[in-house]
Amino acid sequence: MSREMNDDRLTSLLGNLRNERMDRIADDKIRARLENAWTAHQERRGLSWQLRRVAPILATIVLFAGFAGATMNASGESVLYGARIAIENAAVALHTSPEDRNEYLLSLLEQRQEEAARLENTGNALAASHVRQIEQDTLKQLMSQLPQAPDDNTAAVQPAATETPTPAPTVTATPSPSPTPEPTTAPTPERTVSPTLAPRTVAPTPVRTDPPTPTPTRTVAPTPTPTGSPFPVVVTGLVKNPDGTPAYNVCVFQSTSTASPGTSCLAKTGTDGTYRMTLSARLNQIITVYYYIVEGTTPLKGTASRMVTGTTVTMPITYLQK
Repeated sequence: MSREMNDDRLTSLLGNLRNERMDRIADDKIRARLENAWTAHQERRGLSWQLRRVAPILATIVLFAGFAGATMNASGESVLYGARIAIENAAVALHTSPEDRNEYLLSLLEQRQEEAARLENTGNALAASHVRQIEQDTLKQLMSQLPQAPDDNTAAVQPAATETPTPAPTVTATPSPSPTPEPTTAPTPERTVSPTLAPRTVAPTPVRTDPPTPTPTRTVAPTPTPTGSPFPVVVTGLVKNPDGTPAYNVCVFQSTSTASPGTSCLAKTGTDGTYRMTLSARLNQIITVYYYIVEGTTPLKGTASRMVTGTTVTMPITYLQK
């Protein structure tokens, strides 16, 4: 009997057995072979059936993955670019941390600026204008999320005083008096008197007179005035403990008006003592940040300031103090 049999052949053989009379041994052998063949047939049918059910699902997943990859890599001139922007904008809600959300929006802004610049360089003005509009929308969304850095330009460092050069002293000579002759007595017939001259007067030595030294005047350069519109600024810094070790989990904030310092943290330092946050500021604006942490029962504080000269501001290393 062939090992391969279809449903009709198997059904026909089973039907014929009802009319056949065989001995017990032959009957058991044939029954066992038929049962094995039926079991193997059901197993093959079950596997193929499962594959037929899973195949459309797998094909859908592969198609969706390919479409998603093409969408997320779509350039500004592609018809899928709008879908890419919609997906990226929807992903903003997945970033629950304010700083993570700001970092994500900042990365989107940089990507869209680069894409618009690339399209402008290739001469595709229509697509470039579309991407520029999306870039402006992203910038508005980012600026609405960023905390505004307070204007603290009074903390600018004053330059050192410059002294006015002192003029060299001049020597004034005192004129010497001329010798005055004494009047002579007229000679008489009896006696001749020789004229006596007065002793020579020595001219005095000229006295050196120094003019008073003028007091140096302090020349203070004017503090630069913040100019331009606010833009995103990435602020980084390093905070250390009084013993010089990196300060971990220190609250970084900007306002000291809160009743409880350290409750409105814009960022916290990592295990290496560094922090990173994004603010909204203007060019030449002074940014001041404050640090606060409680070690046991002892509060430690610190502060740092720096002027904004670009999109990145690195604060000086700060040591916490009691």
